[in-house]
Amino acid sequence: MRIALIGNGNLAWHLSTAFRHHGSRIDLHYLRKEGEQSPWKTTTRISDINDTYHLVLLAVPDSQIAEVSAQLPEKVRVVHFSGATSLAAIRQEHRAVCWPCQTLTKGTTIDYAKIPVLFESSTSEMQTYVDVVLKPVLGQWTASTSEQRAKAHLAATFSNNFTNHMQVISQELLKEANLPVDLFYSMLKAHIDLLSQHDPRKVQTGPAKRNDEKTLRTHEELLLNHPEWKVIYERISKDIQNTHNPHEL
Repeated sequence: MRIALIGNGNLAWHLSTAFRHHGSRIDLHYLRKEGEQSPWKTTTRISDINDTYHLVLLAVPDSQIAEVSAQLPEKVRVVHFSGATSLAAIRQEHRAVCWPCQTLTKGTTIDYAKIPVLFESSTSEMQTYVDVVLKPVLGQWTASTSEQRAKAHLAATFSNNFTNHMQVISQELLKEANLPVDLFYSMLKAHIDLLSQHDPRKVQTGPAKRNDEKTLRTHEELLLNHPEWKVIYERISKDIQNTHNPHEL
């Protein structure tokens, strides 16, 4: 089994690490520039990835998946790892998508066996390669269509990316108040524990949930110097009210 990896970002770093942890090997790692580091044999010429390779892993930005696929031999089997990009972005007949539902940052330690993965394969032959090569390396697998995966990617943006941005706003407000930026870390951890056991609708709290108009107006006044954050506050509060108290508005 000859495997090639294309990419040198966060995803490529973690794929490389996951393969090493499992005891599997990547035979050739395509890097964009000379001097970039990898534990595997490297090349900066994509033409070195020929049809002697059984599987090519595309760890590249979404916008480059189709472009890189077009430069690869027709006979190779290609996998991309994007949540928002269709299986059809790969031109090869034998293709698959395996999206790890996990934030991936170089240098971080991850239990790869616990990462949920949404996957899709174009042929039974390609599915066999996914089963043999990738499933033992990464975590908990669920079959999904491109449409399901796109919706899941949108959901992840709300769950992860937007939540992180809320922490940016929260910390800026704490700095303005000359308070520790880690003031709510214990609260956040406790809430994650709650979410692992309960429907998020059941654990919603706050002034919008209880229709506390006095507190809502006070918060909005405190945000007058941050009009963009005030709009976010008002719209999310309104959506919480619509979700929990639709007949009281």
